[in-house]
Amino acid sequence: MALIGYMGSGKTTVGRALARRLRWRFVDLDREVSLTAGQTIPEIFATSGEEGFRELEHQVLVKALAGDHERVVACGGGVVTYPPSRESLQDATTIFLEEDIGVLYSRTRGKGRPLRAASREEFERRYRGRLPLYREAADLTVVVEGRAPDEIARELARWSRT
Repeated sequence: MALIGYMGSGKTTVGRALARRLRWRFVDLDREVSLTAGQTIPEIFATSGEEGFRELEHQVLVKALAGDHERVVACGGGVVTYPPSRESLQDATTIFLEEDIGVLYSRTRGKGRPLRAASREEFERRYRGRLPLYREAADLTVVVEGRAPDEIARELARWSRT
C-alpha cells in the first residue's frame, strides 16, 4: 500500500499509524532515498537536481513496492510527477491523502523541504499542477480535513480489510 499526497498531508504520520494497526512494515520513501544516496534530500537536490532525485526516488520506490504486500510506503510529495513512478504505483493500492491548501502551506515552512516554495502563490501553483496526478494515481482518496492521524489510520485499516 502506498500513501501519496502533497507535502504536509500527513503521509508519514498516517503511514506509521496504519502500519502499526495492520502489523505491516512501514517504509518512509524519503528516508530510504536519503539512506541510499548517503545525503539529505536537500543535498540530493543540490547535487543532482530534481531530475536526479526523481530517478533515484523511482528506483527506491520500485524496491519498496517489490515482494510481499504487507507494507505501507509513505511516498514523497512529488513522486507522482515522474511518469515511471506513477506507473509503478499502479502495481500497489495507492491512497491519496487530500488536505486543505492553507493547512498544507502552514505545515511546510521548514527548511528541510527543498520544494516548499518561496511564496504561497508558487506553493499553490505546484499543488494545482500535482492534484490531477494524485487523483489519477489513487485507488482511494481520503480527505484529511485536519483529522487526527490515528482516525485516518483506523479508517484505512478498515478499508484495507474489506
